[in-house]
Amino acid sequence: MKTRKLSTEIEGIDQISIALTAALYEPETSQGGCVFFCLPGGGVSTELFDLGTYEDFDYSFVSRMTELGHTLIAMDHPGTGTNPLPPDHPFLKPRQAADYEYAALEQFLEQADFTDRPLFGVGHSMGGMMTILTQGRRAPFDAICLFGSSAGGLDWGLDDHEKTYIGREDAIGHDIEELVIRKFKMPFTPPMGGPSGSITFGGANEALNQRLRDIGTELYAAGGMMGMIRGSMTTEVEAITCPIFFAFGDHDIGIPPKDAPKDFINAESTELVVLENTGHNSFAFPSIETLCDRLNYWASNLA
Repeated sequence: MKTRKLSTEIEGIDQISIALTAALYEPETSQGGCVFFCLPGGGVSTELFDLGTYEDFDYSFVSRMTELGHTLIAMDHPGTGTNPLPPDHPFLKPRQAADYEYAALEQFLEQADFTDRPLFGVGHSMGGMMTILTQGRRAPFDAICLFGSSAGGLDWGLDDHEKTYIGREDAIGHDIEELVIRKFKMPFTPPMGGPSGSITFGGANEALNQRLRDIGTELYAAGGMMGMIRGSMTTEVEAITCPIFFAFGDHDIGIPPKDAPKDFINAESTELVVLENTGHNSFAFPSIETLCDRLNYWASNLA
């Protein structure tokens, strides 16, 4: 595959200039196929989509999808990894971050001349939440793909105070900064060290566990907080009308996979894939082969 860097500058809050970058992955020859805009989960960089080869098996999502003829743009969330915010930037709420990502995406598509090709939003975990916000607010995608991500929240990760916000979308939006500082102490936390080795939070072997540790980056805490509280983005969830592809590991976190489509009451259609012997980091298991084949079939039939 061919890779190159995309860069742009957008106007942010209070007219602050924000520099944002993304990695572009293209097939060696064919320029057809779909374009996938990929956002990683909280606390990991876009290298999540390019884990590499271990024991002669390819765990790279971008490698497998480009071999199938598709193009991918992978972007770190604003304030993380390759996309630090200016030091004087005010607290960044998730809907504002989603608008930043949308503004950058528009520029990236124009730079790469992809404006006429089918466009799919891809998000893993917290990246799925940001994809939901982007689609619900701006509807840039022909369809969206949510890996280990839903609108069901993570009740088990909330304390008693945070649970009082469940289903209170306006209150969450108003108090998000207070909730973040109370729980995480800062808007962007340092890398947290990565998985200890369990199937739920790790990968298929110790080499992949170490790879997941190595790609750790700052956690966008507001995104993490919002994604954990059920009912935090009902407006955007119910605004989504496009098809949705869900993929979960059978050892994933969150609500039962079968329940994930139920919140998206206006989606044109939903597809659910449950990957066997797979945890939350769905690219770090041999089931990535099944995931990519199923996604390619689904996307190609929509395009």
